[in-house]
Amino acid sequence: MEKKPKPTTKRKKRPSQNVPVKNTKKKKRPNLNKKSKRKKQRVRNYLKELIMAISLGVVLMLFITSFFLTIATVRGFSMIPTLREKDQVLVQKKTNLKRFDLVAFKSGNGNTQIRRIIGLPEEKIAYTNDTLFVNDQPVDEKFITDEINENQRNGKNYTEDFTNRTLTSAVAIPEGYYLVLGDNRPYATDSRHYGLIAKENVIGKVTMQLLPFGEMKSF
Repeated sequence: MEKKPKPTTKRKKRPSQNVPVKNTKKKKRPNLNKKSKRKKQRVRNYLKELIMAISLGVVLMLFITSFFLTIATVRGFSMIPTLREKDQVLVQKKTNLKRFDLVAFKSGNGNTQIRRIIGLPEEKIAYTNDTLFVNDQPVDEKFITDEINENQRNGKNYTEDFTNRTLTSAVAIPEGYYLVLGDNRPYATDSRHYGLIAKENVIGKVTMQLLPFGEMKSF
């Protein structure tokens, strides 16, 4: 009896599994140090430009204001109670001057002085019994009213009697000159001592007291 051959079973081929191969190459990381350096450099450049712009602005401002403004320091006690020694004030140059304006000017010894304008060019000035007369008309000096009243209660004049003819032989103040007085009349050194001041010696009008800070005020 013949043996039947055993049926052969074909083995199915398994699909080949492709095992991914690991990439052993390291990825390049972005260079953080370079980015940080570039950023810092940009900040430095910006700060340099900003500082230069501010510096130029300050220089330009000082250059411009030097033609119009300056700062002066009060010397002595002639302007008490309005101003005291070592007070610092802002002076406006190239401005029209009026009666009772505070002005800074160069005195004969070259020092800067601050006084109050009382007489203008072509005016007649006189003081009689503590009353100011301008061209024979009385004018109130409200900024020293308290001092005048106190002295009169004590039987004294706060401002001694005088006229512009005491200072100059002219009937009126000449063109281009001013008569100035200190507010501390009994003790002030002013036109009564050194005469009229020339317009060319006037620096400008005092517009503000800057120092001390606690006493800052405008005029």
